[in-house]
Amino acid sequence: MKDLIKIIGLICLSLLANSIYAQLQVSPYFKDHLVLQRNRENKVWGTSPKDRIIKLEIDGEKFKTKADNNGKWQIFFPEFKAGGPYTIKIYSKNEQITIHDVLFGDVWLCSGQSNMEYAVKAFPWSKDEITKATNKQIRFLDVPNRIDEVPVDELPQNVEWKIATGNNIENLSAVAYWFAKNVQPKAGIPIGLITSDWSGTAIEPWMTVESLKPFPQFKEVLDYLEKDPKSHEQINKEFKNYLKKEWGPKYYYKGIGLEQKWYAEDTDYTQWDTINLPCWWEDAGLGLENHDGSVWFKTTFDLPKGFQESDFLIDLNLIKDYDMVWVNGVKLGETFGDQNWRHYWAKRSILKEKGNSLVVRVFNLKGYGGMNFSPLWATPILKGQWVYKKGICINPNTVPEPRIVNKSPFGYPNAIYNTMIHPLLNIQLTGAIWYQGESNAGRAEEYADLFPAMVAGWRKVFNQGDFPFYFVQLANFEKESQTPKDSDWAEIRESQEALLQLPNTGMAVAIDLGEEKNIHPANKMEIGRRLALHALQKNYGKDTVSDSPVFKNMTVVGDSIIIEIETFGSKLHCTNKYAYVNGFAIASGKQEFVWAKAVLKGNKVIVYNDKVQKPQHVRYAWSKNPGELNIYNSNGLPLRPFRTDDRKGITQGRVFSLHNVFF
Repeated sequence: MKDLIKIIGLICLSLLANSIYAQLQVSPYFKDHLVLQRNRENKVWGTSPKDRIIKLEIDGEKFKTKADNNGKWQIFFPEFKAGGPYTIKIYSKNEQITIHDVLFGDVWLCSGQSNMEYAVKAFPWSKDEITKATNKQIRFLDVPNRIDEVPVDELPQNVEWKIATGNNIENLSAVAYWFAKNVQPKAGIPIGLITSDWSGTAIEPWMTVESLKPFPQFKEVLDYLEKDPKSHEQINKEFKNYLKKEWGPKYYYKGIGLEQKWYAEDTDYTQWDTINLPCWWEDAGLGLENHDGSVWFKTTFDLPKGFQESDFLIDLNLIKDYDMVWVNGVKLGETFGDQNWRHYWAKRSILKEKGNSLVVRVFNLKGYGGMNFSPLWATPILKGQWVYKKGICINPNTVPEPRIVNKSPFGYPNAIYNTMIHPLLNIQLTGAIWYQGESNAGRAEEYADLFPAMVAGWRKVFNQGDFPFYFVQLANFEKESQTPKDSDWAEIRESQEALLQLPNTGMAVAIDLGEEKNIHPANKMEIGRRLALHALQKNYGKDTVSDSPVFKNMTVVGDSIIIEIETFGSKLHCTNKYAYVNGFAIASGKQEFVWAKAVLKGNKVIVYNDKVQKPQHVRYAWSKNPGELNIYNSNGLPLRPFRTDDRKGITQGRVFSLHNVFF
């Protein structure tokens, strides 16, 4: 009987395996309005029943292959010049897939954090631009945000190519759009944009495992990833089973608070003590210094005036370690892991205009516990005074720690690469543009090593040589500095510039394009233009200057320092009619920097301060926001920020720590 059961099981498994690829499918990347890389051999791939003959037809040419034993197939077809549109037909037996309106042109990968992700619709100029967007030679595909512990081979099924016209551009990266809008008419070929970006992310989630290995600060993460690699889907499945059958009943779903239903609306909270959030409960001075287990928190909130939506978002951000949430006695859900975001939605039907009860049971397994979120993420509901009561106490040495998906996309190494870059490796590219660095400013010195490592890692896995990589140096932000002082943003700009040591790279300087109160400057038109200048000069052979003027050398003459500027064949000009240049500071020896007077003469700047008799060092635009700058080349590109000293920076020695990604 047991043998019969085994045989039946094997038959079922065989039928299931065959049914996985029971029909002809092509990778989700290949959709209508697709742009393929010109002048390169391209590959199309997909799945079908095993051993089936697959045929592909394009422009009268036919190609074929055979699916392998796993039902996977791929077809290479030779180079096509820029142009189109073409139709691609893929067929097998009585099945056919047709991909319409295919162009051959140049494909650019557009990546980074929020300044790359921010879409056209986010800016005040969007309505006017939407009416002007009629260029059908620009297309784009957006890669959805997701993470995983192991590389993922395919994009989600719902991705699609769109033509960058009219309302379609609303959700297109503004930087990518203006880059393409500046490149396409001058290059005269179709441009395909693959936008793969995520707001708030540091650089390490975008890096390959191999590119992280030289850095000891990532060893703990890499050891974990390589010890027992599993997908998030598999980890979640195993945890749910463990939670339901053993860990939940034995360790987690226990305690006086759950037994007495402290979340119920009729609970008497008048005897609960008060606590001000955010904080760790160990640091609150409330007698919880050695407590592991659960603490219950309660507050009340009102709905916004005139609220009419069907659901209300309760954003609890990050909690260490696990939590359950109730509103007005109704459970909204639970989350496990101190790096997983809490976004709970309450149905309008359970809410009141005023005095809604919000109860959160926080359970920490070991170490610090509580709701210690960043003030940047503090909502009116979160921040302020709550009441609390201690729940179940546990011994952290006897409660097993389950394996869960507990990874912040904003800082967990390799997590984004696996899902948002790795699935693109079979695609031929012209190059990449990148806008990121804000989230690494606190570790600016480290970034000087991580950034080149990331780019080298991408080039290696794409196996397309040293493809062009153009990036944006961070713009000015926050209040103008009143006195010269050290700055992590000045240091991250210096670290970004270090990438220029790699071949086929270019930097768009944005030190003059930022806004005091907006980390996402609205002038994405000029940022896109400055990125496009690199492509137009270096990829398309246009006669233009793409590099900002840069410090070349200095000479001390008496009480002045003469700075020579490399202009790359362009001419410098100062917008001040007297050629007085803003943004310079000067120092002698170990003296603190002081503001300097500066005058432009040709391609040189004379820098001095009457109180500095023996100057040795100069800094220019060395600040998070150096204020109005006024020296440019004839192509409208500003002088790059620089310094001539090698003094210790404020980010020296700071490196990634898994345990300080947020807390």
